[in-house]
Amino acid sequence: MLSSDTLAPTAGPLPAEQPPLPRWFVPATFIAGPVILSFGAWWMLALSRDYQPASASAQELTGFGTPSQSSAQGIALLALWYTAVISVATIGWRLGRPKRPLPRVASVSETAVFQRSYFLVILTAAAAGVGYSYLKIMRNASILESLASQSGNNFTNSLSGSTGLETLRYAAILAAPIGVYLWRKKVLSWRFAVAGLVILAANSLIASRLSLLMASVVFLALWVRGNRGQGNWSGGKKIAAALLIFLVGFSALAVLNYFRNANYYREAGVTSPVAMNLYQMGSYLGVPAQVSIGVADAVMHGAWEKTGSPVSSFNAVQPTFLQFKKIKKDDSWKGANVYGNAVVFAPQMFTNSVFADTYADWGMWGWPYTVVLYGIAGYMMARLTNYPGVIAGSGGVLAYCFSEVWRIQIVSYGFVIFLLLLTAGAAFIAMWAAERAERRVALVH
Repeated sequence: MLSSDTLAPTAGPLPAEQPPLPRWFVPATFIAGPVILSFGAWWMLALSRDYQPASASAQELTGFGTPSQSSAQGIALLALWYTAVISVATIGWRLGRPKRPLPRVASVSETAVFQRSYFLVILTAAAAGVGYSYLKIMRNASILESLASQSGNNFTNSLSGSTGLETLRYAAILAAPIGVYLWRKKVLSWRFAVAGLVILAANSLIASRLSLLMASVVFLALWVRGNRGQGNWSGGKKIAAALLIFLVGFSALAVLNYFRNANYYREAGVTSPVAMNLYQMGSYLGVPAQVSIGVADAVMHGAWEKTGSPVSSFNAVQPTFLQFKKIKKDDSWKGANVYGNAVVFAPQMFTNSVFADTYADWGMWGWPYTVVLYGIAGYMMARLTNYPGVIAGSGGVLAYCFSEVWRIQIVSYGFVIFLLLLTAGAAFIAMWAAERAERRVALVH
């Protein structure tokens, strides 16, 4: 067994047996990809206004009626913002990549005992959290009636949103992809993989699409870290895999969107679940670009000034579990006044880009604090993905945080911090179980 002096991390190259990460698996990719999709969706929705008159129904479906006016100065400010976020996140990533994993953990992290124990700790937490949440929901709403009436948002509104047992439900984000990953490696029975997926699906009805999407990125992190045959796939297989992932993802999001928002779209005149999902995706992607463009133009032309202060604006990166005044989803709708009346959009859209929301809430001083936070996230993502096996999956949690830069800052959200703490706790318990198993083998021999 390794001695205790091996606990300290050391700098140096990664162990030779570890597969290299693909070049695209970096913070810059996760940030830039969704940003491009967001502005592309906004552009397409803006063009569609030339072929149809603006109406209340159109705003309800697409998220905005009149496209924001862009200017060279505003575009320059947005380019500066995203360049700063990508650059600082990349610096953090590069600082973290040369660091070796804790040798004591890395030495046992790919053993079957460690991986099973790690998974079971997380699965137990997820089952307890989801079970407790549904018991709490049943006190305030009928689950079957909410599903039958396609008003699944009642689930979320039945929970307090404060830190407690219900927070454990977010462990499903790790449990489901790890279960599938270990089943594919023949470390676990398929029953455990199915259990993780069922718990994730149950949590997705509470936490909307976020938990499903984050779990997908966690599996991606596990796959790129553990797949030693990445170069063996032909171009055709890669295209087929991408299409399959898209179809499965679109279908899952369509089902979730139908159960949560079908009544809203019916009132707007849409009856097809596929069309509902397309409108949902379009507004989801396009509105943050709409708000960003309008706010950037207002800031650069002096129409909206909000400086903030070096002290109070630090709250821009304060963990949400330290914020004691929780706002329910239905009470978080925003009007144009939140953004200095610089932009027009549907008020139910309340995650309208890190750029605009940080300025609206904390002023200009909030921007540098947020940029630095993403640098820390880049460092943590690198450190976690340096580990072999299941621990690397938690690097996908931070990768997903980067993929939300176009919309919302979630690095300091309580559930993200919980998932990182759960990773450390589960690794400690699994390491104890693996070393205990090693001692038993040593005694036998």
